[in-house]
Amino acid sequence: MGASSWWYVTRYQEDFGQALRVLQDEVLASGDFVDPAEWGMPVLRSPVDLFENEIYWEFLGTCGTHSVLDVNRVIDAEAAPELGAVLPVSAAEVVERYGTDQPTRDDLADPDEQLPMMDSMPKWSGSCMVLYADGVPDEIVFWGVSGD
Repeated sequence: MGASSWWYVTRYQEDFGQALRVLQDEVLASGDFVDPAEWGMPVLRSPVDLFENEIYWEFLGTCGTHSVLDVNRVIDAEAAPELGAVLPVSAAEVVERYGTDQPTRDDLADPDEQLPMMDSMPKWSGSCMVLYADGVPDEIVFWGVSGD
């Protein structure tokens, strides 16, 4: 199947980790991911199960869900990328890429080309950044690469 890039937009929350969990619950409910049940495993009841229930570990490490479910935490923007982690884009990178420190949804007309690091990010990781509307934080876009 190969790795897949993915991206999602969710409403803004100051706590990026909480925003990630809300988004993952939405994706799980939508069924728009490679489901471990298709591989003969129990139905996935929570995104946390992928990382905490060892029955899913081989699936996660070899196939994955090809979605935001394949990451489990948001790390500090100054940290190095980590397997399974979402790294917020630094303010400097946002300004360099978009010419403003307040990019909007309109700045993502083609997210596959316009999201920073999409082409060079390590597999099994993600990034995120805030999107603004009328100068106010409005949404968070999460993106990454996972699956095999």
